[in-house]
Amino acid sequence: MTVGYQHKPKNITLRFEGDSEYAGFECTVRGMTLGEYMEAIGIDEVTTSAISDMLAKFAASLISWNLEDPETGEPIPATPEAVMRQDKDFMVHVATEWTTALYGVSGPLEQTSPDGEPSVAASIPMDALSESLAS
Repeated sequence: MTVGYQHKPKNITLRFEGDSEYAGFECTVRGMTLGEYMEAIGIDEVTTSAISDMLAKFAASLISWNLEDPETGEPIPATPEAVMRQDKDFMVHVATEWTTALYGVSGPLEQTSPDGEPSVAASIPMDALSESLAS
């Protein structure tokens, strides 16, 4: 049985220090969802950029996930709309891992050759070229 994953929302603490006119001010704010962030920086459905294209393609390619609502424990549907409601940093990280997997970068290959047998190529005699063939 697969256990669901619950991503905890991120809070950001801002502290103003030094010679700033706001020195001493502190506040804690919640992070943004991916959709909120894209809207805040001016990326909407008709705006194109490498990041928004990657995220849109990831969202459209998503078949399933084990993501659960951290408050209710209910499964979150694997839809493009649900992707846009998730934490920005979390979704950018997941989409980046997806593009890495698309490029074919994977873990170490399984060891399938038997131990102890020398390579055939290593046993082929190799002589230096004669002077007449080397030039």
